[in-house]
Amino acid sequence: MAVEKEQRSRIKKIKNSFLTYMELIKTYNRIANISSIVRRYFAINGFDGVITSIGILVGNFIIGIEEYKHVIIAGVAIIISLGVSGIWSAYYSETAERKREIDDLEESTLHNLDKTIISRAQKFAAIVLAFTNGLSPVLTAFIPLTPFLFGKYIPIDICYYSGFGMAFLILFGMGLFLGKISRANLIISGIKMLVAGGFCVILSLLLTLIE
Repeated sequence: MAVEKEQRSRIKKIKNSFLTYMELIKTYNRIANISSIVRRYFAINGFDGVITSIGILVGNFIIGIEEYKHVIIAGVAIIISLGVSGIWSAYYSETAERKREIDDLEESTLHNLDKTIISRAQKFAAIVLAFTNGLSPVLTAFIPLTPFLFGKYIPIDICYYSGFGMAFLILFGMGLFLGKISRANLIISGIKMLVAGGFCVILSLLLTLIE
């Protein structure tokens, strides 16, 4: 009985801590307007990621890379660069911008805000937005490369075609997502994203004209 009571007490403490933390995050979100910026960062950088992946696939397809490991290595190296660049650039730019906002607020209110919830909310926002900025292109760029992880068992052509299919499916899904946010026609929004992917493929295929 004593053990069960202790376990229930521990679970209750964990639950209360979790609920308290979630309320704190909601407060940070209201102060720093995190959710709307996260959506924008996810859409912009997720789009960059999938377009980059299409470029990787088209480039390897054009030059006839038939070794699945080479496609994975080249793709993952570029994806890592996207992720690192996204996290670092967003963190430092968001930190600088939000520090300026706090400095302006301190100047207008004549109060030091260093240890206030406003300052903590802005720091939290910078971290969340940095990871959103970096991880969204990593996710959308890596998914089209996943068929090559099974390149040992399936033909390389199938890997390429599956990768292209996944990439355009992600683009269409992102179009639906943006269409829902903007309350626009979902199908048209999805088609617009597909057109962008097709444009990328066409421009890349023009490279075959280089002698």
